Amino acid sequence: MIEQVFKEFTDVLNPASLFLSAGDILFNKGDAVTNVFFIKSGRIKLIRDTRDGSRIITHTRQQDESVAEASLFSEKYNCSGIAGMNSEILFVKRNIFIELLKDNPDKMLALLTMYSHQIRDLCEINEIKNIRSASERIYAFFESNVNNEREFSLNIPLKDIACKIGLAHETFYRELKTLEKSGKVHRDSNRIKLL
Repeated sequence: MIEQVFKEFTDVLNPASLFLSAGDILFNKGDAVTNVFFIKSGRIKLIRDTRDGSRIITHTRQQDESVAEASLFSEKYNCSGIAGMNSEILFVKRNIFIELLKDNPDKMLALLTMYSHQIRDLCEINEIKNIRSASERIYAFFESNVNNEREFSLNIPLKDIACKIGLAHETFYRELKTLEKSGKVHRDSNRIKLL
């Protein structure tokens, strides 16, 4: 994975550090891609503006993850990156990172593996978005993302999950409560468990 590539070569790459407050912009859609970013702490939301003027969160990246790696081989960002909380970002120049990959075929293979997993995840989200029932859509999302104990860690806001699966947050909260009352899920402050 690109995260492993970045971590393993931190000394070689000598990344710079950037501190963002919640709401600060890391990059805007259309900006030239000049850097590769890694989240040392915090959270970055990847946001796209739709044709009707609304904003959707396409992905949320967490601590120890890279940001906008899909833009590594693009000239411009196709979304905006905004800090979801106070964050520390490490970054290196894109051309330096690409040269590192060229010199390390195993790392390039890891990047291709990560991209294939991302494509699979996008297909799964599109499938979930096509479920008509809001409560079934919510349950399907959690079911596809739980650990071996059938638990989903709430490390991103519920409002962001609602956006990711194509629901208004009011609908999401209402239907999640319905799932709780029906005994299908149990929610506490930091996790959701499928029952």
